[in-house]
Amino acid sequence: MNVLCVDQDRTKLRQMKRDAKEIVPDARITVCRDPCKAETVAKAKGCDVLLTNTVFDGSNWDGMILARKIQSVCPRANIIFIADRADTTAAYDAWQIGASAFLLRPYEKQRLAKALANPRFASE
Repeated sequence: MNVLCVDQDRTKLRQMKRDAKEIVPDARITVCRDPCKAETVAKAKGCDVLLTNTVFDGSNWDGMILARKIQSVCPRANIIFIADRADTTAAYDAWQIGASAFLLRPYEKQRLAKALANPRFASE
């Protein structure tokens, strides 16, 4: 399983990577702080799961734009959003694009484990 973690915050990115690696030890985890470069990374390395924040500061991108870009190069990518605050619009948008999960920070690791164990699309 190829997991791509995208967040501008280094601390949050390290936590996502650490949690994903603990939950799925044999997964290949790639991290990216720049959402604009994540599409290129997904093309080069593949992406079965995208773990991403919903908001990127100082960028015209947000998690929904990133998810659509990743889905264009990896149509069977499972999208898991991790939001810093409750946002019903973002949650609804996530549901509309077929996200596998929408978690709020601080999330319970069991909820991330459940999202990773029950993906919308199976890894090939």
